[in-house]
Amino acid sequence: HKAAEAEIAAAEAELEARHAELTERAEALLAEAARGLAETQEAARHGQEDAEARAAEVLSQARVREERIVRETERVLREHEEGREEVQAHMAHVRSSLAALTGRVTGGAE
Repeated sequence: HKAAEAEIAAAEAELEARHAELTERAEALLAEAARGLAETQEAARHGQEDAEARAAEVLSQARVREERIVRETERVLREHEEGREEVQAHMAHVRSSLAALTGRVTGGAE
């Protein structure tokens, strides 16, 4: 009977030791997983911050480009309007000169 009790006690001690070992290993794995999760979350935050900074930079560059294109377009339109006005003035002068040479009256009578 004592031998059986000793055997049971030894088995219990072995199970408790194995349980403690497995618990310690599980806690170590859990701590490692928690560190990995924290690192991944930190990397994700940095990635998000980097992406947002890059997006802001791209938007800023796009706005600068848009403003430059608007200014260039306005300049070209002004130049074309000035050219059109010069051509109209020249054509009016030509019509007036031709009318003077031919003796015709210019204006709404044509």
